Amino acid sequence: MLKNNLKLAIRHLQNSKTSTLINVFGLALGLAAAFFIWQYIRMENSYDQFHDKADRIYRMTLKFYGQGRLEGHDAMNVAPLGPALAEDFPEVESYVRFTPEYGRTVFKYGDQQYEEEKMYYADSTLFEVFDFPLIEGDRKTCLTRPFTTLLTESVAERYFGPRASWTESPVGKVIRVNNRGDLEVTGILEDVPENSHLKFNMLVSFNTFLVTNGDPTQQWGWNDFFTFVLLRENVDPAAFAAKLPDFNKKRFVEKTEGFYSEAVMQPLLDIHLNSKLGYEAEPNGDGNTVYFLFLIGIVVVIVAWVNYINLATARAEERAREVGVRKVIGANQGTLVAQFLTEAFLVNLVAILLAVCLVQLGQPAMDTLVGKTMPSIFAGPTVWWLLPTLLLAGTVLSGLYPAFFLATFSPAKTLKGEKQRRGKGVLRKGLVTFQYAVSVALIIGTVVIFLQLRYMKNQDLGFALDQQLIINAPTSLDSDSVYRAHYQSFKMALNNIPEIEQIGASSAIPGKKYLDIDAHGGIRMMSADKEKNVTFKGFVMDEGFLEVFGMELLAGRNFSDEMSTDKDAIILTESALPMLELEDPESAIGKTVNYQGSPRSIVGVVADYHHRSLQHAYEPMILRNSGSNYLYFSLGLAADNATEVSTLIGKVEQTWSRFFPNNPFNYFFLDDHFNEQYIADQRLGNIIAIFSSLAILIACLGLFGLASYMVTVRTKEIGIRKVLGASTAGLVGLLSRDFLLLVGIAILIASPLAWWLMDTWLENFAYRIHIQWWVFALTGLVALSIAFFTVSLQSVKAALANPIDSLKSE
Repeated sequence: MLKNNLKLAIRHLQNSKTSTLINVFGLALGLAAAFFIWQYIRMENSYDQFHDKADRIYRMTLKFYGQGRLEGHDAMNVAPLGPALAEDFPEVESYVRFTPEYGRTVFKYGDQQYEEEKMYYADSTLFEVFDFPLIEGDRKTCLTRPFTTLLTESVAERYFGPRASWTESPVGKVIRVNNRGDLEVTGILEDVPENSHLKFNMLVSFNTFLVTNGDPTQQWGWNDFFTFVLLRENVDPAAFAAKLPDFNKKRFVEKTEGFYSEAVMQPLLDIHLNSKLGYEAEPNGDGNTVYFLFLIGIVVVIVAWVNYINLATARAEERAREVGVRKVIGANQGTLVAQFLTEAFLVNLVAILLAVCLVQLGQPAMDTLVGKTMPSIFAGPTVWWLLPTLLLAGTVLSGLYPAFFLATFSPAKTLKGEKQRRGKGVLRKGLVTFQYAVSVALIIGTVVIFLQLRYMKNQDLGFALDQQLIINAPTSLDSDSVYRAHYQSFKMALNNIPEIEQIGASSAIPGKKYLDIDAHGGIRMMSADKEKNVTFKGFVMDEGFLEVFGMELLAGRNFSDEMSTDKDAIILTESALPMLELEDPESAIGKTVNYQGSPRSIVGVVADYHHRSLQHAYEPMILRNSGSNYLYFSLGLAADNATEVSTLIGKVEQTWSRFFPNNPFNYFFLDDHFNEQYIADQRLGNIIAIFSSLAILIACLGLFGLASYMVTVRTKEIGIRKVLGASTAGLVGLLSRDFLLLVGIAILIASPLAWWLMDTWLENFAYRIHIQWWVFALTGLVALSIAFFTVSLQSVKAALANPIDSLKSE
């Protein structure tokens, strides 16, 4: 019986080539799109799961309160927290702390010298908690001694050559750091996996930090440390968390009423998709986006399955006589259902195989689109349940209704030639409406995302974004006085390059690493009580910074190298005034601020600017003066500069080499770096744009198939209408009207739903657009135009046909 059903199914699919191709190709496109989406979702959901004990690891975050109100919630915590938790709670099996190196780090081995990023100090308990693969070295001792380091494989290969060519292990080798000290290589790690929320290129022993930066292990106010705890097996996390309030009161002493901190548990596996705290180690993903994409993947597949249902039920009249004959010769309803399900099975099988091929071919493009190298969704055991599940689901969902619909035809009526109409195709019309509603909603989402991105990129940021060349500041200078002298000489030399108009230095720049920003508490006006203490973000800069970035000075003056008192001066941003209870910029000038116990005079107030993307509101900032501790040299280039970029860079590099010969020359342009903050949203827009295009293509394929069949059914009617004088335009309108009505209904359904979804998404932005009516009108017009063009491909052909050909048999 199965063999017979297969033969009949193959014969029918061969005889209905157009509908078969539409079904197979449309379903393959839908499945390929879903596979890509689900592959991305699996990658996002897999973050940190490669650690064997991931379900028992928790990050300890820090909430801090001022005047009884929550002022902030940071991913970083204080250094004594880990040891205190291990001491007070037997439930804690181990802990590990990470703290980043904020300064520049230049490694040198032999003649190989590079500036390295993402260097962290880590406890020797690292491998008790995490499972970062160690290629060489001893897990227990590699981070115990001061001035020891673990390198990732790619970093090690920069200094010691390709791993395959190593004749001796790098372990034991000594690397020079900033021409000031040495680090002994005690281990080589595999590169940190893409799906890790914490990424690093090298780890230095925490004991090194204690020697070089001071001992923070008794300081409950220095929160620069990512702290992770490992709970013992069978410990109830909720019960453990319930003990933390008492611990917090005991350890975080409330020195001033209303000012206190508290440690909070955060599951390791929740960090990547559900954490947007201050000072995250890396930009995290978004759980809502992942959920939204998951729904898109399902909906795109359903849209493709709908094509099969629509075409199968629409062509029911063609198969009515076949069903009648088979019933008369003894076929029962079950036999007929089995045959039609076999057809659905074959269509879904071929479509799945084609989709797998499309995914394999499109994988490099998809990796480029999302900016990650994603493991194939078909790798590992997933393929053994995913594909059979989809095959079964596709066969049942797309084939069951058409099978029962056809199998219940009455043989007596079909053999008499009577029509077997079931209603007026309400289900088919509903499914077409559903297809286009989905497509329209996706198009609206795409338009809104790109409008929001354009809005953010065109907003006034409060500083000049173009024509800014940023150089990573040097590291290998012996003292602050030498640093200042070399910097001043470097500035004077750069002033001789006509293409450079301004030069400034700072420890942070807009749009760069947020970890460069300081967060200092205990700040109030000099005459205010401790209860008025507040926390500010800020950084150090010189007098050239405001000029380079074109920031507006609202009152007062800039810093000046000629005024020795400016080493204790500060400049406020406008939004900082209310926090210090200052009325306006003019009245703030000359006032003294108690800056963590030190008097600082306000010499200037600048207009607010966006240090981060427009997803975030203005941040109140305090800018401090310093002659050193800079991380960036910023060069403001002439707007009418006609010099080739490479030529200008060459001039600057030559000047750099004269004053900082032992430092690599690394640079970037600010606009490129600042706009990197929008990459995640840009990628989301591109993903939705691609998959909305696929959804509407699949819907159009189905509409084309339905239009082709309807034209075939109404061929004689069209011929009679033409004989009676109907125009071509009138016939095209007649054949298109019903389809365009369904698309119009789809637009009405999709528009409010899309508005609600996208308005919710826009709430993530401090500065956002408001969705205008024309977005829906334009999308609706595009959808109607596409639908009309699709239907017209068949209706125009039918309307232009010679009526004699369709009526000659009458």
